[in-house]
Amino acid sequence: MTRAPAAGAGTSTAQAPGATAERVLRGMYRRSGAWLLDRLGLVPAGGRPELAGHVPVEIGTAFAVGPDFERPVAGRSVVVGGACLTHCDARPERVRAEFVADTVQPLLLAAWAGVPCVLFLPVGEEMIVSDPSIGRQDWRRFGDGMEAFVRALAAAVPGGRPPVVVRTDAAETSAVLDRAVERSGDALAGLDLEDLYTVRPARAARRPPGPARLRQYHRSIVTYLPEVVSELAPGLDVRHVVVAENLHQAKAVRAAEAVAEAVGAPGRIDHLAHVPSPSVTGTGRMARAEDHSTLFCLDAPVVRAEKLARMPSSVRRFWAACFPEGPRPPHGPGAPQAEGDAVRLAALFDGWHRTLARATGTPAAPAAAATSDRTPPEGVTR
Repeated sequence: MTRAPAAGAGTSTAQAPGATAERVLRGMYRRSGAWLLDRLGLVPAGGRPELAGHVPVEIGTAFAVGPDFERPVAGRSVVVGGACLTHCDARPERVRAEFVADTVQPLLLAAWAGVPCVLFLPVGEEMIVSDPSIGRQDWRRFGDGMEAFVRALAAAVPGGRPPVVVRTDAAETSAVLDRAVERSGDALAGLDLEDLYTVRPARAARRPPGPARLRQYHRSIVTYLPEVVSELAPGLDVRHVVVAENLHQAKAVRAAEAVAEAVGAPGRIDHLAHVPSPSVTGTGRMARAEDHSTLFCLDAPVVRAEKLARMPSSVRRFWAACFPEGPRPPHGPGAPQAEGDAVRLAALFDGWHRTLARATGTPAAPAAAATSDRTPPEGVTR
């Protein structure tokens, strides 16, 4: 298996990503896009002929690839993705807007390339690390609603086909993942996974992941292996997996490449990384934000309006570009762009709110979810 150079090795040759990505990345990480790409062994996706015409690359939301990236090709490739459900606690009102952003990107890539899309719904991984008092039946009901939500989002992507949705809470799926982890045991054991889902070095000493978190990490890593995707999506010819997930999955994708190489697994793995969702203020990732700086899909309209009012222009542009194939409100003669963006954002979030409410049987205008300052720990994963 061909692999990119080790992250951070040698002299930096990465160029800055597009303006959209650069502004949001600088706000979240206090680092340039070039610094981040060099640290992760990635290169800009913009300007690569094999991705010409893919709208998220052209507008800068999908912005990084491995140096030897190969585009998905019909007949041998599948696009793989999966959005985090971190700290949802089996409650639809805890689903963050980043879930939508991270679900839409693989759907858009698969539709553009004309290849199948396999989306992992990581309910099983959340069960491993969440409050054990949450019952299995609660998780199953939550998973059913989230699967319906994912399918509704997929149906709105022009030119797409229905994705293969893999529920990791299903017994047969869980067994496949656990067997894959067991087969890859020595290769996985040799990986340094302490900072698997971090980009910048931690300021303080970090505790190594415990057994439950390690199991979660291992199961996530093997979902990128072509032979595992093939087993979970029977009927698909899977010789090439193109992972379409955000920048924080880059080390996990690299870990999967290392495992595949160590065990002699067939196939190829590539990664098209998109910008992680920023917090409301754009000063950090939504995955790490306190509730008052997080957009929840089921936020009450008045709560969402207050959050949108606090957004800087760069964050507004990020969300306006999140679903580039969606309907755009007309801008009348002389209408300011900011006003048009505000209308578009309101329409997008209203649509996601209604769709998730229908899918999960949740009241369409619940009480505000943003009532605490709970901050998720580092190390979250899909």
